[in-house]
Amino acid sequence: TAAIRGTLAASLDQLSRDLGDRYTVSAMTYGQEVRNGLHFEQEDALTDIGQALRETYDRFSGPDLGAVILTGDGISNRGRDPRLEALRIGVPVHTIALGDTTVRPDITLKAVEHNRINFLGNEFPVLVRVEARFLKDARTRVTLSQDGKELAGRDLVISSEPFFQEIPFTLKAERPGLQRFTATVRSVAGEVSLANNAMDIHIEVLDDRQKVLLLGAAPHPDLGSLRLALDGLEGYGTELAMAAEFTGQVEDYDLIILHQLPSPKHGMSSLLQRAAERNIPICVILGQGMDFNAFNALGSGVRVTGVRNIAADAQAAVNKDFTAFTLESDQVKALERFPPLQMPMGQYELGRSASAMLFQRVGAVRTAYPLIAVLQQGERRMATISGEGLWRWRISDMQQNGSHSRFDRVVHKLVQYLALKVNKNRFRVQHEAEIAENDAVVFTAELYNASYERVNGPEVTIAMEDEDGREYPYAFSRVGDTYRLDAGRLPAGNYSWLARTELDGERFSANGEVVVRKVMTEQITTVADHALLADLAARTGGLSVTPDRIGELTDAIAGNEDLVARSYVHSSFSDLISLRWIFFVLLALLTAEWVLRRRNGAY
Repeated sequence: TAAIRGTLAASLDQLSRDLGDRYTVSAMTYGQEVRNGLHFEQEDALTDIGQALRETYDRFSGPDLGAVILTGDGISNRGRDPRLEALRIGVPVHTIALGDTTVRPDITLKAVEHNRINFLGNEFPVLVRVEARFLKDARTRVTLSQDGKELAGRDLVISSEPFFQEIPFTLKAERPGLQRFTATVRSVAGEVSLANNAMDIHIEVLDDRQKVLLLGAAPHPDLGSLRLALDGLEGYGTELAMAAEFTGQVEDYDLIILHQLPSPKHGMSSLLQRAAERNIPICVILGQGMDFNAFNALGSGVRVTGVRNIAADAQAAVNKDFTAFTLESDQVKALERFPPLQMPMGQYELGRSASAMLFQRVGAVRTAYPLIAVLQQGERRMATISGEGLWRWRISDMQQNGSHSRFDRVVHKLVQYLALKVNKNRFRVQHEAEIAENDAVVFTAELYNASYERVNGPEVTIAMEDEDGREYPYAFSRVGDTYRLDAGRLPAGNYSWLARTELDGERFSANGEVVVRKVMTEQITTVADHALLADLAARTGGLSVTPDRIGELTDAIAGNEDLVARSYVHSSFSDLISLRWIFFVLLALLTAEWVLRRRNGAY
């Protein structure tokens, strides 16, 4: 750094003066952004060479641009490939190669891959990538820890040169909220840098799993098939129970699936009433022996009358006008090939507000009777499956397609539609959970009145607190009918925040956490890439030199025959009568002629 600020700065200044005698020279500094002038602080956390060349093209491209001189170590860790941008400029790109190309012994934590969001109680994968140079046969250990406690680890032998390996781990989300984990690769003797041996990751653990109750009149393979399908739906938990034994609380569930209920033996009136009071969605699977008067009173969007104690078979015909959610083409084909469901024989009527996802098809005849229908009444959603036999669909999917994927995805979409939670919070604050330290921390907020109309009259404030207890107070700005706050760049660390406002005498608040992540990109790759700089120069007809040969660039640019001074001619026309000095000159000449002729007797 000292050499760059001293010797290189003087060399570039001399180069600018040498070229300035014949050419116009413009200087810029690049890193994570482009700035005018030369700056040698080297404080940027990222390097984007492509952006520097793109900015050069946007500002200077045209006949007046003769050459580009690019200095740097060739390490580009952000943006697009600079080679393409260099070719687009269309002039020689000369490069000054800085930095050290010596590869020293080092073990590096290249990356840690993980899901940003997980649910409480779930296991989730974490993939750690490790790279090592000149450390063959050394032994190390890769660990994942939280609050100083090791959660998972694996011993590693560096068996090759160079060495690269991916190490998978599995962790369990045991605490809700934003959780910080640290991935570490133990240092070994002879390492040149320890800054790239550890990396923090942040995972948001949500404690809002949707709970689905499968409630049957009696054991049935349909219930098992639905449970198996829902086991693959992340964020959902399933409980299976029989009506005669169920003692749980309705309000504990986000969706209730009733199989052949209500029935004369199990009226379910109390359960259904409590579910209606709390807007809990219901899905009913019809079957023999149900109490259809109680079912019709439920108002699920399908009405069944004239029921006889006979089972009828009907296959699925997909409703192409169904818009509640989308079925993929492979699901449509599979549904229409699945075996028929068995349903009570009777008259099926679709309510005005209901929508059929599938119609009943008997043989080749497509009827107007619903096979699966959904209904939305206010905030509550309901569904009806007109017959039993879903277990046959799941088996058929495996027989025809080699997996249960199509059946499971249909169940997932139906359940997700029914159990969708509507956010009724009148004060909402949004932000990215994790932000790099070189990016601005931005919050947006929405405030709703009692009629759920968005307003932004009241003032909204927010207080952020870092890990040391320091508080950062801010006030939101009004943008349209919402609020916005740009808190700028903050030091790396964890911040908790509390936002407050007041509307019509009612106080509202929201709180959360935001993580400002330290950017380690510049520390991960420390070996200069002079090959990239040489390639940039070779592709564009430029010259690549080291700092001690900077003077050669003056001769290379001066020797470019295409780089010559230009003269410009602009033609313009004006009326002679508008030139007053010519009028007075002519007037003077005419006056002089008249005086001379008069004096000599010519008049």
